Amino acid sequence: MKEEAKILIVDDDPAFVEVATASLRTVPYRVEAAYDKEEGMKKIKKNKPDLVILDVMMEKLDDGFSMCRELKHDPELEQIPVLMLTGITKKTGLKFSPLTDGEYLPAEDLMDKPIKPADLLKRVRNLLNRDKKEMEKP
Repeated sequence: MKEEAKILIVDDDPAFVEVATASLRTVPYRVEAAYDKEEGMKKIKKNKPDLVILDVMMEKLDDGFSMCRELKHDPELEQIPVLMLTGITKKTGLKFSPLTDGEYLPAEDLMDKPIKPADLLKRVRNLLNRDKKEMEKP
């Protein structure tokens, strides 16, 4: 039996965390949650998840951006893929992309909220499979 992927959701919205967790556990994945940047970093360092799903706007409007940069600059954590979720475009009109915002947004993928569970599962599956394919390269 293959090991289930460990996913950490870092989001300050308990309702979103509940819905996302229920969706992800249908696969099944082992899902854990953190509700702010500090708790998220502690859980990442302790549990080393296979994927982090990270909200952009939490206590501070840029908590997700700063947390993602912190992860990607830590040699022990930089390989963990990050899927950022945000409602920032809807609230501010600003649009971000890992392809165009480089150092400011070093996440592997970004989705605008609200999200559909099927879309979330597809993105998660792609990121987890991408990670395995890169590990298999000679």
